[in-house]
This record gives sequence, C-alpha cells and structure tokens, in this order.
Amino acid sequence: MAAVPANDYVTAKDNQDLDHLPGKYGKPFIGYTFPFLMRPYDVLDGIYKTYGPISKASLTFQRMVICLGPEYIKLLTLDRDQVFSPKMGYDGPLGDFFDGGLLMRDFGEHKIHRRIMQSAFKTEAMRGYVDEMHPIIDNHLQRWSNDQNFHFYPNIKTLLLDLGSKVFLGLDMDGEETKALNQDFLDMMAGTLSLIRKDWPGLLYRKGMNGRRGLEKFFTELVPGRRSNDGKDMASYFSKETDEDGNLFSEKVVADHLIFLLLAAHDTTTSALTMTAYLLAHDQEWQEKIRQEALTLNSGQLSYDDLGSSVPNMQNVFHETLRLYPPVPQFMRRTVKDIEIDGHHIPAHSMLQCSPLYTHRMEEYWTNPHGFDPDRFAAGREEHKQHPFLWAPFGGGAHKCIGMHFADMIYKSVLSKMVTNYRWSFAKEEQYPSKIQYFPFSKPIDDLPLKMELIK
Repeated sequence: MAAVPANDYVTAKDNQDLDHLPGKYGKPFIGYTFPFLMRPYDVLDGIYKTYGPISKASLTFQRMVICLGPEYIKLLTLDRDQVFSPKMGYDGPLGDFFDGGLLMRDFGEHKIHRRIMQSAFKTEAMRGYVDEMHPIIDNHLQRWSNDQNFHFYPNIKTLLLDLGSKVFLGLDMDGEETKALNQDFLDMMAGTLSLIRKDWPGLLYRKGMNGRRGLEKFFTELVPGRRSNDGKDMASYFSKETDEDGNLFSEKVVADHLIFLLLAAHDTTTSALTMTAYLLAHDQEWQEKIRQEALTLNSGQLSYDDLGSSVPNMQNVFHETLRLYPPVPQFMRRTVKDIEIDGHHIPAHSMLQCSPLYTHRMEEYWTNPHGFDPDRFAAGREEHKQHPFLWAPFGGGAHKCIGMHFADMIYKSVLSKMVTNYRWSFAKEEQYPSKIQYFPFSKPIDDLPLKMELIK
C-alpha cells in the first residue's frame, strides 16, 4: 500500500491552472455554477458530448477536473494509491459544518475513526433498530390522514428525525425539541449553499454556523450519559468505543461523528423516500405492485430478515430511485500530488469531480435512461452489472457509506407501511414532471403536495 500523504497538503491552496485540459471554465468567476445547480445532468451532458470524459470547468465557483463515467468513479473512490483527498475535496462547501466527521478525514485517520461506528451497524444492533422504528412510523402515518394540505417532504422529514432521535440518540423527543433540532439541521445545510462564506452577523453562513454550534452543544452534552448506560442506540455504541490504547474518544469527537451521521442518514433517506413518493404518485402500477408485495409479509410489517429477498420489487424501486436521484450528485476529491489520468496531467491540489448523477443516466449503458423502470435491476436484466461502478449512490472504497444497509432498512420499513396504509396521487394537475431541487439533496421544489387516500 502507498504511504499515507503528509498532512501539509491540507494547507496548500487549490490549483487553479487547468488550462492544458480540454473544456472551458464558463463565465468569469461563476463559470457554469448556476445552470449546474438547476440542471446538473444537462450541463454535464453538454460537457461530456463536447469535450469527452476528462475536461475542465468551473462549477460551484471552483475550477475543477470533470471525470465522467463509471471508470472514474472507480478510480477516485477506490484510490488505491491514496492520491485523492475527500477532506480537501469537500473542504470548501462543507469543511466548517462537518469538521471532524468521517467525510472530513483522510487515509489512515479515516480508517481509525470509521472503527468508532462499526459496532453500531452490526446485525444484532440493526435488528433492535427495526423493532424500535415501527411504533414511531405508525404514529406519524396516523396523523397524515388528518392533513388537508398534505406536503410529503416536511412530513417525512419530521418522521425520520423522530426515528433518528430514537435509534441514533435513544431519545423520545417531544414536538418542540424535535422542531428545534430539525431547525438547526436545516440552518446548517442552508449555510452550505451560502455564496458569501464568512461567519459574519446577518449572513446565511452565520445562520448555518449557529446551527452547527447548536448541534455540537446538544450532542456533546449527550455523550457522558451514554457512556454510563446500557443503551442500544448508536450514540451509546459510539460513546463507548476506544482507541488502540484503550482510551475513550473525546465528547467532541463522538459529537462530530453523530452530527455527520445523523445528517447523512436523515437527509439522504428523506430525499430517497420523497423521490420515491413522487415517482410512485406518477406510476400507480408500480405503487400497487409494491403494496401487494408488502401485504404478503407474515408479520404485517417488515422484519430485519425481510429486508433482502422478501421484497424484491421494493428493492428494485429503491435502486431505481437512487439511480435517477442519487442522494450525493457528485463525489469531490482533491489530488495530494501530481498524477496522470488517461494521458492528462493533473497537478497536485487540483479539484476533481466524478458524478453518480450523470453516470446513472449515461445513454450508452442504460435503456431509456431518464425513465422510471425498476425492472432494469431485476434478475435477467441487471443493467447495473455492466460495470461495478455504474450504479454507485453510496460511493466505493474506504469511504463507501457505512450506513448504506441502515438507509436501506429505514427506507423499506417506512415505504412498506406507507403503501399498506395509503394510496397516494398528485394533489394538483400537471404536477409531473415537477421542478426538482438537486442540491444539497433531491426533492421537488414544491415539497410534493399529495392526496393521501387512507386504505380502510
């Protein structure tokens, strides 16, 4: 294995000189930023068809190398020679907000800190989480039928935050406490999109940082109590993990990991369920297919053992939703030394992007790439198996999402109860296709108003 890079790369400035690469930066300063934020696939498709899989562009106010296709997702995520730094790739937009989280740690340090989380995702722990989730899901779903102006996104977001509070933190939070915690998360994520990145009064960035500070205080104060109990929530598992010398990790370290993981699990699964509800509101045939599958479950609800082969249609809908609307549209990295990619010289400290959002819709791989077709993942077709990184919503390599099976479990547990309790359709005419917000996570801009018909 290659030697771990020296830490001096974190103090180096981004390399801005990519003039030797094919492509254009776009407009001065802003580049392609605003079209990219609104229509990311279209922008990347234009770049790919004009300049090929490796090119330069200015996206999100950064000059970067655009690497399009499954082979480059493999290259950047497996990173066998430890050339690509996730920490520095995401430092600009996310560094202040997720400092100390797993995403913001590289190489050997990342491996050490990933170990903190492993016990919380073992089979025994996951079985316990499923049992704790069902009553919370039932409680929220009962309320939905009373809402005459039902918007799916804020309701599923609140449901999943309550699930996270119980499973991650071991808390049964009341409405006001949940609302305050959720607001801190919302403020923090809004801050990641701030154009003026200064922690100054009156700016969106300050509001985001205040959200981060509120979350850090909440989680840091939670840790000591979790160390002295026998809880089976994730905070309790994290709080009791030790380093190689047998020392507990500090309250701040545990809090940093909890902030990132709860956000990652909460917002990405919120996005996945929202986009599934959107797609199934349009495709009533698939909604009914999922409903009939869920009704065959022996216990009337999903158990841990049902997550695999018992619900193949639901599994394929999950995969197809993440293909069309991956929770992380782009993977960012920065080089720690000079490298060469397919004959192109890439200097040290250059930003690179590879895009699941684009790869998941590449015309040379997928049949009707923009269409909703869960059967493309079914046995006999399996279009995703043309390349091991053609479908990569959870990344790969050392940074592959540690909570991917947990996200799958939450998604199926909620969706199975949704389809057996409700039939849903769009609340307004001409709601499909909706305008979609892609950053920081995918959702319809109108928060997805739906008609929810309670199944008697």
